[in-house]
Amino acid sequence: MKKFTLLFCCALMFVAFSCKKKPVNPDPEPYTTFTLNGVQKKFTHHTKFSKDFCSSSTFCCSFSSSSEPNAESIKFGIPGDPIVGHVYQTGERRFSCYYFSSAGIRYDQTWGASYQVIFSVWQGQGGWGQGTYSGVLKSSEGDSVIIDNGYFQNMIWTSGSK
Repeated sequence: MKKFTLLFCCALMFVAFSCKKKPVNPDPEPYTTFTLNGVQKKFTHHTKFSKDFCSSSTFCCSFSSSSEPNAESIKFGIPGDPIVGHVYQTGERRFSCYYFSSAGIRYDQTWGASYQVIFSVWQGQGGWGQGTYSGVLKSSEGDSVIIDNGYFQNMIWTSGSK
């Protein structure tokens, strides 16, 4: 009887440990990092990739340094549904990017600057978009900023989704 009880206890412990739930990986956090004129930046305040408020672009999102209304920020606007590996660049119809400095100056890719965004992940509705960006953006006064080593990851949301 002792052998049976010992065997039963061992079997019960085996079942208990094998049924233990594995830890769930949390969703990644939306953010962007980039180097602006040699200074490393990381923005964690964001809007999801969306079709709702993009003006001429199909999908857009923005990242900012804080939740303040005039915070330093960067925004991407992509024509059509993003294609992984495609190089979206200055001159492409409905492609837009801008950087809004903490001094209130808007730097854009439409005043003769050169800029590109490349998606490495696009999971569609409810998923994630990830990619890289870099280039030169200019203000309407002709000043420019150089953005290097840009990386972003953000959630995708369209009308009618959660």
